[in-house]
Amino acid sequence: MTLGPEAMSSDLSVVDGDASVVSGEAVPMGAAATLAAMVGLTWGPSTIAIMGLGVFIRPLQADFGWTRAQVALVATVINLVVVVMSPIQGVLIDRFGSRRVVIPSLFIFSTGLMLLYLLPPKIDVFYLSWGMLVAVSVGLLPASFLRVVSGWFDRRLGLAMGVANSGIGLGNIIVPLVAAYVIAAHGWRMAYVTLGLMVLCIVTPVCLVWLREHEVSSPESGAQKDAREHAKSLSFRLAVRGFPFWVLMTAFFLLGLVNTALITQQVPMLIDAGVTPQKAAFVQSMFGVALLVGRLGTGFLLDHIFAPIVMIVVALGAALACLIYSAGPSGGIVWLPAALIGLVVGAEFDVLGYTIKRYFGVAAFGKIYGLIFAIFQLGAALGAAAFALAHDAYGSYAMGLYGAALALILACLTFASLPGYPVALPSATAQPSARSS
Repeated sequence: MTLGPEAMSSDLSVVDGDASVVSGEAVPMGAAATLAAMVGLTWGPSTIAIMGLGVFIRPLQADFGWTRAQVALVATVINLVVVVMSPIQGVLIDRFGSRRVVIPSLFIFSTGLMLLYLLPPKIDVFYLSWGMLVAVSVGLLPASFLRVVSGWFDRRLGLAMGVANSGIGLGNIIVPLVAAYVIAAHGWRMAYVTLGLMVLCIVTPVCLVWLREHEVSSPESGAQKDAREHAKSLSFRLAVRGFPFWVLMTAFFLLGLVNTALITQQVPMLIDAGVTPQKAAFVQSMFGVALLVGRLGTGFLLDHIFAPIVMIVVALGAALACLIYSAGPSGGIVWLPAALIGLVVGAEFDVLGYTIKRYFGVAAFGKIYGLIFAIFQLGAALGAAAFALAHDAYGSYAMGLYGAALALILACLTFASLPGYPVALPSATAQPSARSS
């Protein structure tokens, strides 16, 4: 096994080569699609439902008398819904294309957010509302946007993925600030209405105009184009029989165990360590900056360094962060673990989207991404619950942090077992006996 740049194949390319060098026309079209994907991820369910949840917890507690744990449990509900819906999303975008799934989902999601203005003081309705909203706006999960980007770029695929995925980092910074401002001025109900209006009035027009999938300008028939594109891709059936697929499934489940637990519990961990609530909140915002840097930096590095190496480095950094947190950090060192965790969270989905195209091509991108993303979210739901239970059982976060560090180290070992990228892929229509790697 080769774990170096020499393992990277330069022979894998989209139809007619890299969209960034084919023609002057392709450059702005691919860039516009990538920026539209970034905007879509900035204001999608991943940011508003999960990363924006923190600013709504205390207002909901004050209005309805719910406990912090009851409000926070909605994150687990959302994660479990994503587990179910991600594979369905993958089937839909592979069959109909991302654009046809994203646009209706934007209208549904924006309307649903605004309807939360009417939320009654019933916790089961709160859970049901968010669960249904994420389910029916399934097209806004990351796979739809990354599938569009993967069709436009090859040699600059990593950077393009990083730019698109940076939307989640931007959302982690922008969404809580907007929501907190509106909550302070007009209450949490108007904050949901405001977020819904921003999705409707900003994201929807941008995606309507610029979120377009790559189409080859040539006189050949549609069937010939499809055959040429699929000749560089694996079918879903072949992909799931290959060793790389199961390595990625295992590695991203392990990463999921750590992801949500550390994101949602970072501020309480700091406060328990003696950091003031104000400083803890500021450290959390710096985590968002590190996440954004991780998205863009990882994207750039993936075009030059073998993806497993990039992931191993940032995951080891996050494992170190867990050990620092377990010792009860104070003073200036509190910034270091937050930054290290931000980097690994920023790298995860860049690496996932990039490796899927490199190992399997684009024919079944949605199905493969959707299934692995579902496993990641299952790990996130289990990890968040286990982290909280460990805190209650032992009276501190130390045992949960040791477990998180172990999961990250195991993820590193799993990534290290990935083979080099294939120089060529069998046809997506190859016989089932063909091997994927």
